Amino acid sequence: MENKKVLVIEDDSILSLFYRSLLKRMGYSVVGVINNSNDVANAVSKHQPDILLMDVKIAGDADGIETAREIRTGNGMPIIFTTGNSEPETVKRAKEVSNSYYLVKPILEMDLKKVLDGLYAIA
Repeated sequence: MENKKVLVIEDDSILSLFYRSLLKRMGYSVVGVINNSNDVANAVSKHQPDILLMDVKIAGDADGIETAREIRTGNGMPIIFTTGNSEPETVKRAKEVSNSYYLVKPILEMDLKKVLDGLYAIA
């Protein structure tokens, strides 16, 4: 997926490095790594990513789901939520965000690849 830009929103530095490495190996361009919900809107505006890889529980004033809702106005980019929390209420909230996907940590390369490949499959 050359030229597809991904913005990673993750406040665990080890996971951030893992996602960056994994995405690059899969042919994506990682345009930034953000660790705080307060910085996401500016990063999206600056980098114009094609995809967000967003942790549900991130530092800042809002969680990943609320942050996604705030920046989605007029922007239909896919959001892949990542979380260690598979509680029904969290899953329900994430599914309410249009064009979003949900992966439970630990994220396996094949699961992330499956979601990413599905985003750009030729219909």
